[in-house]
Amino acid sequence: MKLTIDNLKRNVPLKNLVTFKLGGPAEYFYEAGSTDGLTAAIEFARQAGMPWFLLGGGSNLVIADEGLDGLVVHNKASDLKHVDHESRQVCLSSGLELEFLVELAHQLGMSGVESFAGIPGSIGGAIYGNAGAYGRSMADVLVDAQLLFPDGSIQTVPNAFFQFDYRSSRLKKEPYVILSAKFQLEPGNRDEIKAKMEDIIEQRHSKHPSYEIGCAGSFFRNLPPLPGEERRRAAGGVLEQAGAKSMSFGGAKVFANHANFIINEGSATASDVKHLADMLKQKVLKDFGIELCEEVLYVGKV
Repeated sequence: MKLTIDNLKRNVPLKNLVTFKLGGPAEYFYEAGSTDGLTAAIEFARQAGMPWFLLGGGSNLVIADEGLDGLVVHNKASDLKHVDHESRQVCLSSGLELEFLVELAHQLGMSGVESFAGIPGSIGGAIYGNAGAYGRSMADVLVDAQLLFPDGSIQTVPNAFFQFDYRSSRLKKEPYVILSAKFQLEPGNRDEIKAKMEDIIEQRHSKHPSYEIGCAGSFFRNLPPLPGEERRRAAGGVLEQAGAKSMSFGGAKVFANHANFIINEGSATASDVKHLADMLKQKVLKDFGIELCEEVLYVGKV
């Protein structure tokens, strides 16, 4: 596959492709529907000396109001879907939604990923940020992944390569691109898996903004455990104590049902969100001496 400037779209609005429903356009844009297309687009940008950004499911992002220079590659690669029933391993393209993995495992009667039910975004993005919920994360189920390296080579690397940490991986610092990933599942009961998925989704609906509301997901990382404790402290609890639910700026406001969500009421800009986030961080620091750290990623000049 040969890409040229003529193959690329120009000035494509990105707000329709991110869950926050805000942000400016991409200078150049390419939607990669296959692993070959994904590889070709990134290699084109690298060889052209063009800045590039890989967009997956569009969650956990605040895109700059001015948009992004260079090439935005929308990863919709979905050509690989392989199940090894004997080993209970599933190999999938990185552009597939995380929800595809969750539902596939349910249909197969395999357990291990039902805790991820309702988490938006792509498989590649979920690995990049080590997404998780209810005590499980991608680090717990990933076997290995096929990566495009900065030198253009394609290599399969083990779980340990990613140096997973809480909501983080090596990929947040180094420009490797996930092409596909293999996951280890466990024996399970289809009805029990479905019941757990439904319970988790119901909990999410009761606390989280609906999909129609612009939101990036949990805005700040949960806090390290207190001395002698194992579980992280919920950032939302600290924010609520600080009075966050009454705070807003421009078109951005804190969600009434959960203080760790900033929502776009329809007219919010990226600068509104950044300003409100800074206000929240300053309030928590002043009241409790705690420094909050964003879980979302600011992209471009926000």
